[in-house]
Amino acid sequence: MSLVPVLTCASVEEAATYRGVLEAHGVRCVVQGEHHRALLGMLGPYVEVRLLVPADQEATARRLLRPAPSLVVDEELGGPDPQRARRRRLLGWIALAVLGGPSVVAAVLGLLARCG
Repeated sequence: MSLVPVLTCASVEEAATYRGVLEAHGVRCVVQGEHHRALLGMLGPYVEVRLLVPADQEATARRLLRPAPSLVVDEELGGPDPQRARRRRLLGWIALAVLGGPSVVAAVLGLLARCG
């Protein structure tokens, strides 16, 4: 079963609302990124929350979610912007390096001091 993205949400709560709508109409869906946001804490907003549905139910899901303003794939636009996704990933790695870098360096130096 192949899953396709139909919607990018601003929050996990918004995704849960849309998931409820889809499941109420018999469309199975997966919320990609909901657990990663929780695990990353303050870096969580860098993770996109997307609704994925089976490819054979994509048309039904799009029809049910038509009023949603943030559709991932729009026929007129030709698809999601890969530059935006790349920029978002890069910012996430930079934030991780800046916020987690000093503690990693301190841990490595501490290990080296104990071992040698």
